[in-house]
Amino acid sequence: MIRRTILAGLATAALTSATLALAGPAHAADSSDSCTITAIVPHRVVIGITGQQVQFGLKTTCDDQDIKFAVWGAGIATSAHTFWFTACNYDLHPGPTNFNCNDEGTGIINPIGGRYEGYDFIPGNDIAGPNAIHASGFVDANHSNEQDAGDVSLGNLDSTITLLRQTQFDGTFDATPEPVHKGKHLKVSATLSTADWNDGVWAGVDAPVKIQFKAAGQNHYKTVKTVTATAGQVDTTVTATHSGSWRASYAGSDTIAASTSNSDYVKVK
Repeated sequence: MIRRTILAGLATAALTSATLALAGPAHAADSSDSCTITAIVPHRVVIGITGQQVQFGLKTTCDDQDIKFAVWGAGIATSAHTFWFTACNYDLHPGPTNFNCNDEGTGIINPIGGRYEGYDFIPGNDIAGPNAIHASGFVDANHSNEQDAGDVSLGNLDSTITLLRQTQFDGTFDATPEPVHKGKHLKVSATLSTADWNDGVWAGVDAPVKIQFKAAGQNHYKTVKTVTATAGQVDTTVTATHSGSWRASYAGSDTIAASTSNSDYVKVK
């Protein structure tokens, strides 16, 4: 039976000892192999106001490429079920939902709050930041989608995944007047918005924003000043000394992703 939950769908992955790959040719399992999980990927996901499709995978010490795995999150007390997300348990961990695992590792993480999907509460902004994540796996040489007596267990791994609320300037950066006389002031403005997972909308954020400049013919931006956006709004002035491009940049935080605005070229006369 398939029910909706916050993350759905995880499939067969092909792995090497150093990198993650898609499904490859079968290799016979060797019960004497030392085969363990070393990492769960990705380590970070940036999500806007709708669910984000994520490609999950494992890094292992295995030579075998026929590997099945399960990934799941920690429990939430307000949830009617066990996990805030789960993916393709392959009968390893009988969690809240059984999934049809044929999407080659992809699933949707949707943290937008204020509602239930099936029996699962979606927690909103409180889930932003590091979250516990767990994985288990086994070599599935006979393609049974469950651990048989002859398959090698990879054991379990506990790790973290960081979920970040997306930010955007959305083309709002502007520097005026254009052109401008050398030594005169430019007025710069922009609007910084952050994904509000509680309500599923874009909202202005109070945050430090860097105003940056790159002179014509140069390759790198330099920070001219740092101002504080109020409810997302940035309004300040800078002195024009050379022709070049201006932009705004937000460095992000432990729970909110970084972003950079569009650039605006201003000629200095």
